[in-house]
Amino acid sequence: MHKRITASVQGGCEILAPYPRTFNQNPEGEHVQSRISSAKASSVAVALVASTLVGLTTSAAADVPGTSTPLSAQQLSDLAEQRLRIGRTDGGQVALVNAALVDRGVTSTATTGAVTLSWKPYAADARYTIVRGETPIATTKPGQATFKDTTATAGTSHQYRIVPELKGDTSTARTWGLTVAVPKVNRGETETAAVQRTATTQAANAKAAASTTLTWTTFIPQKYTTQPIPKACKYSGSKYVYGGDNRGFDWESSRYRTSASAVINWKSRKVEGYTSVSATHVYKKSNKKQVAKKTASGKGMKVKKLGAGSGYAAIRMVTHATNPFCGGVAKVKGAIDGALTFHITRGGWEIRSGNHRRMPNHEIYIYNGGRVTYVYKNKYANAACLVGAALCDLKNLTGYYGKYK
Repeated sequence: MHKRITASVQGGCEILAPYPRTFNQNPEGEHVQSRISSAKASSVAVALVASTLVGLTTSAAADVPGTSTPLSAQQLSDLAEQRLRIGRTDGGQVALVNAALVDRGVTSTATTGAVTLSWKPYAADARYTIVRGETPIATTKPGQATFKDTTATAGTSHQYRIVPELKGDTSTARTWGLTVAVPKVNRGETETAAVQRTATTQAANAKAAASTTLTWTTFIPQKYTTQPIPKACKYSGSKYVYGGDNRGFDWESSRYRTSASAVINWKSRKVEGYTSVSATHVYKKSNKKQVAKKTASGKGMKVKKLGAGSGYAAIRMVTHATNPFCGGVAKVKGAIDGALTFHITRGGWEIRSGNHRRMPNHEIYIYNGGRVTYVYKNKYANAACLVGAALCDLKNLTGYYGKYK
């Protein structure tokens, strides 16, 4: 039986597969003027980011002149490491700025009443759909590179996706994802203190994470499925069906076809790999009685550390499993198949290269400190994709990147 592997890491973003362009909403925000000045470390407890943030397109922020409770040297260090900063908007409101992806041109600014997202568009006239959770909430005007969500709930963390409309040259288009903590003022607390508390809590949780787990699973969403290659299997035709996993995207589910996990220990820089292949069940189609059960070889499943250093790890993951009852036809044998090279830090991730066959469903997620961030979800195209690129284009994952909680 597969044992669920759990570990931890903190951050503030996620990236999923590009969202289909089927939305027609009008923008629900405003274009916010931008620029954050360079953050300078000082004795004042709010100078949080050691690295400069010059030329950043986001809501303007200036250093807050003071806070109700001075921050310790450790808190300042943690905030700088996570690239969190306390500032003020053009309107003078205290805000929490997350600049973990500033090198990619993406930031978030959260006040007690709103969240402003900023990004670098892939084209001058590019349009984007803003998705919060699983709900599209706005579509930007051409060239718009900021969005202000005035319906964000204070005291919660919202997950956003900034999804490009694909038009023209899309080689630099990216789907951005951010998890944004929205400050809430408690009774007897000042707004500045609330933002400071939210920032230090987020940074401390990230720092406390001793390990992180990256997991890639595949699963058949139906309860039963048929064999797509005629005469390729011992049990084929109209008399038999194969058991599926009967589930949707759910990281807690123990039902899957293949599973690969990499547990990263940040202190020792070790990476432990775990792989598993579930048994294949065959049933009579007429009465759904089981007639056979067998588990495919897992020798094609691999998790390998390519390298590791202070705060990062490079990992190679391969998922490959055939139907144990199928020998194939003319040397063509269907299989679940994919491989990726993953670069992960203590706050972010990037898929440097990788692809997979578009059958069955795929999900990739990061588990960290009790929190889960989905990196990728993909629904299958059709069963013929098990054969590979000859019948179905591969899904390319190269270039996906983001942060995690």
